[in-house]
Amino acid sequence: MIQKKKLSFIDKLKSNVEKLNKRVIQPTKTWFSKNIFKRTTVVIKKTFQDIYSFKKMIAMIIIMLILPLIYISLASPVDFGLISPFHAATVISIALAFPFFFWSLGLSYTIFIGISGSPLIADEISSGTMLILISKPISRIKIFLGKFIGVFLYGMVLSFIAIFVSGWMGVLIKSGNIDHFVSLIPFLTALYLYSLFILFLFTSITMALSSIFKKSRNASVGILLITIFSFLAFQLIRTMVGSAYAIFQLYHFDLGYHLGNVFILFIESLNAIPPSTSWQNIFGLLTGVYSTESPVDPDQNINLGGYSKTNYYLPIVSLLLWLLIAFLLLAFALISLRKREVSV
Repeated sequence: MIQKKKLSFIDKLKSNVEKLNKRVIQPTKTWFSKNIFKRTTVVIKKTFQDIYSFKKMIAMIIIMLILPLIYISLASPVDFGLISPFHAATVISIALAFPFFFWSLGLSYTIFIGISGSPLIADEISSGTMLILISKPISRIKIFLGKFIGVFLYGMVLSFIAIFVSGWMGVLIKSGNIDHFVSLIPFLTALYLYSLFILFLFTSITMALSSIFKKSRNASVGILLITIFSFLAFQLIRTMVGSAYAIFQLYHFDLGYHLGNVFILFIESLNAIPPSTSWQNIFGLLTGVYSTESPVDPDQNINLGGYSKTNYYLPIVSLLLWLLIAFLLLAFALISLRKREVSV
């Protein structure tokens, strides 16, 4: 009797899944195929070809790797032949955490994305090539999405190569042990997931600015200012105002803090780096995510390791908040492009 109930439940579950697939999933896929992906793939390929060149990508990767490799070379001397793979991966991860957040997935990466994406709408409108595109049987929404996806795919390839090459080179410099690289994969994966978030956010900002401004130069300057404001300016503001930063709740507007919060979210979710003041100190000074006080177990008076968080925002809230802002920027850019006059 119990067996029959189990079977009937499974059959009912299968039936519900089939109905969901028939009524929701398949119609949704058909709609996307008909209204979004049809002809959009042509724009995606053209956009990727326009912004990609082998020499340019190699130059970008080298620039992105400069600071991480310097930090790896200056890392504390440890005999990697005597430590476990986990310990070795921890040492390399601690050396790479700050330079990747600040430089490889920070200043250099966001500026590259901005420079690559800013001409895609503005220049095509000013040069008249956008008029040729919209005269074909393809909507402005599809053109915009095709260009957005093209930039996003380019950024995905760029960050993947930079992240995993840096990890492998770090292992080669320190030990050459493949087991050390395998133990480093959770950290590299956390970096890549964070890079996708950064890529989506700054591609959205770039495409929005490109849709608004008439000249790509203005969009590029806008991205440059946002990047500097995010990774440099608020660090100085936070240092100068001291306790007033929390009193006046300036963290609401501090993009650098929110980016640091999301970075820590991915690091902690994958247990990529153990809590340690050796990397949290400079990271806390740069982003404001950590305070200068170490957490202590009140019952046993034992230092739990690492600094305590300021907890202005939960990391997941920072992630969802800026994803929402990115989606709103995309919507605003689409509306701007649809209303914008396109002429020769």
